[in-house]
Order: sequence, then structure tokens, then C-alpha cells
Amino acid sequence: MNLADLSRRSLEMGTGAALTLSALGVPAGWPFVGKMYIHQYKPQSFFDGAETWLAVHDDVVAARLGVDALVAEVASTSWRSEDGRAFQRRMDAYLADLRGIEIRAVVTALTLYTAGAALAAFVLFQFLVAMAMAAVAAWVLTAAVTPLSLAGARVLATQCLIKLFEGYRAVESLLNALLHGCAAALSAVVTVDVGIESARGDHSGLNDLAAATFAQGPMFIWGTANRVERDLTAHGLTGRVPGKGPWASPPQGLAQLAGAKAVNDISTGSQTVTGRYVPEQAADGSYTFPWEG
Repeated sequence: MNLADLSRRSLEMGTGAALTLSALGVPAGWPFVGKMYIHQYKPQSFFDGAETWLAVHDDVVAARLGVDALVAEVASTSWRSEDGRAFQRRMDAYLADLRGIEIRAVVTALTLYTAGAALAAFVLFQFLVAMAMAAVAAWVLTAAVTPLSLAGARVLATQCLIKLFEGYRAVESLLNALLHGCAAALSAVVTVDVGIESARGDHSGLNDLAAATFAQGPMFIWGTANRVERDLTAHGLTGRVPGKGPWASPPQGLAQLAGAKAVNDISTGSQTVTGRYVPEQAADGSYTFPWEG
């Protein structure tokens, strides 16, 4: 069983435990379901991305060594003129750029490995939480044989689940902080590179970044809509909607509807509404805007 399957299995087990507990008068398991629905990860994609960047690093190292050897051969001919010095300066700058690419590739790979490892650890942790919920549900179900035992079991199970959820949220906060740190590291790598080039008067990197960002526009828009749909589904699974006030009162059947949608999301591997509108990617990695179709 891979980590993606384990993540899905955790949701299934947690949902089954929450349903059992709710039927026995312990609704404290439902907050886990929305969280587990959100945290459906495929860490392997991060590891694959890291390996790709390491391959880029190896290719650039090979190219730099080849260019360095070629420049050394030219220099050995004692080409001592203004053209020779200009050539040397240009090649030194080019080799420095290649070294910069090597560094960025390694930093990116390490960041992706870190994010992937953190997600993998969280998937395993979430599975343990789901197992704990299933154990609590089995214990309360066993205690339901006698009404007096059931009453006490409900109290203890509620207290246990509250403590467990506090621990779950604490680990979730650590994961979020780490992932935000990884995102900041990747942003810093790009920002520093573009900033250094711009300070030298070379604005090609800044122009490339702006063009690449614009080319990813359709994916940004779709990703935002997909995220909103996912979060609303998670709120629906808990039987509530975002916000406060009378307008935040959930309609009857919201949790059941959200549950049916979540089952479809997990089984198909994409969000029910926005999943069918994934922008088509061109060969160069860009995405086509609707008015360009």
C-alpha cells in the first residue's frame, strides 16, 4: 500500500469510526473527518520532483565542466588582447551563472525532499489517529452492552477524542509551518537570483519570471477555485459552514451531502465540480487562457 492509498484508508477508517461514535451518542469524532479529507496527499510527487531537479543539477555540472575545459584550452593559447579579455570575462560570467543554477537546483531538490518527507510523516501520523478513533469506537460499542457502561464510556470517549484532536491540530500546525517555510525557501531562491541579475542591469530574469507567472494564470485561477471547493466540502463534512451569525446555520442534510461528494472526490481522484475543468497544459509548460482557445 503506497502513501496515497494509506491517506485514503485513513479517511475511510476515520469516517467509519465517526459514524459509529455518532450513532452511539459521541459526535466528537466528526471534526477529524473534515481534517482528514483535506489532508489527502501524494508525497511521491514531491520526491519525483526532487529527483528531476537533481538530474538538472548533474546535467548543469557536466555542461559547466565541459565549458570550463574549453575555456582553459583557449586561455592556454595566450590570447592576450582586448578581445581575449572580453571573452574571458564573458565566460567567467557564464560559468558563474551555471554555478548559480547548480546551487538553486540543489536547494530546490532538498526543499522538495523535505516537504515530501513531512507529508509522508503526516500521512502515517494520520493513519495512527484513525486507528485510535477506530479503537475508541470499538470500546464504546462494546460498552453499549449495558446502559450504565455506555453512559460512562461516552464521557471518557468524548474526553479522549478532544485530547486526540488537540494533538492532531498541534501536529497539523507544525506541518503547515514547515510547508510555508519550504515555500518561502523556494521563493527566496527565485527572488535572490532575479534580484542579483536586475542589480547588474540584466532584466531578462525578471521579464522571464513575469512571463512565466502570466503563462500559469489559468492554473492559478483553477487552483484557487479547487481549493475553495475542497475547503467548503471539509466544512460541510463537519456539519457547519464558514462564518458566524444566523447565515452560518447549516441546512439540514449538509453533512450527508458533503459526505457523498467527498466519497466521489476520493474515488475519482479530483474535486467533483472543478476537477473537470483542469486547464490544458501546452508543450512548453504554459496554459491556455479561454480567449486563446
